[in-house]
Amino acid sequence: MSDPAHPPDTPNGAADHVQHVGKSAITAGKAATQQQLLSALTATDVTIRRLDLLLSTATGQERVLATVNYVASILHHVCGSTLYKTLQTRLLLLARIKARSAPTPGKSAPSGSKWAALSSLASETRYNLRLFGLLPLWIWGSETLKNPPTDPIIYSLTMLQVVSNVIYQLLENVAYLASKNVLSKKFVDKYGGIDKWYIWSTRGWFGHIFFEFFVLWRQHILRKRRLAAQREAAGNTETKEEIKAEEKEALRLEIRSWRKSLVNNTIWAPLCLHWCLEKGIGIPESLTGLISFMAGAWSLHDQWTATAKAI
Repeated sequence: MSDPAHPPDTPNGAADHVQHVGKSAITAGKAATQQQLLSALTATDVTIRRLDLLLSTATGQERVLATVNYVASILHHVCGSTLYKTLQTRLLLLARIKARSAPTPGKSAPSGSKWAALSSLASETRYNLRLFGLLPLWIWGSETLKNPPTDPIIYSLTMLQVVSNVIYQLLENVAYLASKNVLSKKFVDKYGGIDKWYIWSTRGWFGHIFFEFFVLWRQHILRKRRLAAQREAAGNTETKEEIKAEEKEALRLEIRSWRKSLVNNTIWAPLCLHWCLEKGIGIPESLTGLISFMAGAWSLHDQWTATAKAI
């Protein structure tokens, strides 16, 4: 009689193998999760460092606050629009929420009022910070006098801009402090009232924008003359040398900065003109935040990009 066959040990080995594979999969999953968490924390750390670096400068603070101001204003008007309320109501109905709980078009959405409050807070913070705005204007005028531009036209235009900005900032400071009862309203009311002072302050700002167009025009003329002189100095067509890479890069950055100023000035001009006039020029209030944001978007992009190179 033959010996009984030994039962195969495959089931036990398979079970051990499955258990081992399961543990490996769990371990690998934990490792992947930890890696993702570490990557997220690292990215967050870098972002916070860049934001802190951006906010460490006066121009960076102004640009961030302005962005919050304008974006919140945009969202406020979007949330308050009839189209948004209609869309919101339909979405609520599609979600099977009772019609009585849906916001009616006649009432402002709570989110809209919150965005308005945020926009107002950011705007008032900017007013507070600009109370010290006369100091850098003094430095600008002083440096211009001590080291005047070689071109007399640029020099004259720059001094006119300094004066325009001083008028803008001084009148705004007086009007703002009077509105907060820091300064006597009687003096301000004697010469037209707070609203009038704000209008004349904006006209001073518009003066800066107006003169900036001439500055940009003059810079374009001078750059064309300089490039023509460089080509002539390089010799005739057969012996003319290519401009060095460093000079090309400097020229590229110069033209880019010039274009950015032109775009910024062009976008601000109609909006500033609208604010200069008591009845405006017809720009809807709902678009002022969007236009203002567009004017500073390029500058914000460049300042944010610069923080990546500094860390």
